[in-house]
Amino acid sequence: ATTTTHAQMIAARLLQNRVSSRVAARRFSEAAKKLSLSFAAPHASLYFKEGVDSVTLPGASGEYGVTAGHSLLVEELKPGVVQVFKEGAATKYFVSGGFAFTDADSTDVSVAEAVELDELDADKVKTAFAAAKTALDAATDDDKPAATLEFETAKAMATALGLQL
Repeated sequence: ATTTTHAQMIAARLLQNRVSSRVAARRFSEAAKKLSLSFAAPHASLYFKEGVDSVTLPGASGEYGVTAGHSLLVEELKPGVVQVFKEGAATKYFVSGGFAFTDADSTDVSVAEAVELDELDADKVKTAFAAAKTALDAATDDDKPAATLEFETAKAMATALGLQL
């Protein structure tokens, strides 16, 4: 049996502190890294492997944020707002739904439609919401899924603009 000396215990603590500080330094440097974002719709590529600080996405299971170093995730996106944060500024896009694929270094977002939030016309959104509600109320069982999707999308646009309906 060996006896641990006072010097061995001090050496072990110093070694443990050195390893802990390396892990902390690595985590700090990972946080400083940029997230590579690719964000596209059929009509346009909005970002292609562009370094951003973070992105907030309207996941089907709830809104969530992604930064560099995020865990692996595949998420369906519901109609809502995608926010891209870069150099202290946020750009907001309304998306009709899609998918996001995330790993530690990148996030790829693929959506059916995307428009900058500033480009949405509040009056047209109100009109679209009213028409979608009427169509949903009158929908047959066969038409209900499409009418529900249209209604939920119009409702999400109105919410994104802060409209009271």
